[in-house]
This record gives sequence, structure tokens and C-alpha cells, in this order.
Amino acid sequence: MMLIGGDFNKKSNQLLKELFVLSNGNIEEKVTVMSLNEILGFERNEVKNLLEYLENKELIKIESIGGPLLYGDISITERGICKVKK
Repeated sequence: MMLIGGDFNKKSNQLLKELFVLSNGNIEEKVTVMSLNEILGFERNEVKNLLEYLENKELIKIESIGGPLLYGDISITERGICKVKK
């Protein structure tokens, strides 16, 4: 069971903002989860949970599966861009 609280929400916002920066706010731009997490330094399970949460909220799209962090590439959605700009 995944608990969602203040720290989780803070980290999900951090991840979304960094994805926005790395993708240049472009929904077509794929960003590797490895490069994203090199900047953020989250634990493997944390990254997995954050990405699944953000995808369920339709803020990101998981583009590929595989690699040491379970997911390979992700992209930001229009909804994700709107969230970052708020």
C-alpha cells in the first residue's frame, strides 16, 4: 500500500517540474528516467511509485518500460504542463 502525504506530494511536484525543464515543455520530448533521477536522487521504489501516481493523474506518460528504474522513458502531458505553470 502506498501512502500519499506531504513529502510524497512534494517529490511528485519536484519530479514533474524537472521533467518540464528537461523536456523543454514539449509533450513530444521523451526523457529518460535515469537522467531525470540522476538530478533528483530518489530511491528506485520511490521513482516507480511517483511515476505511476503521476501517470494515473494524467500528468505524465510512461513511454517505455525497462532499465534499472523499471521505466525507461517518460514524457510530460498537456495536463502536466498546466500543473507546472500554476
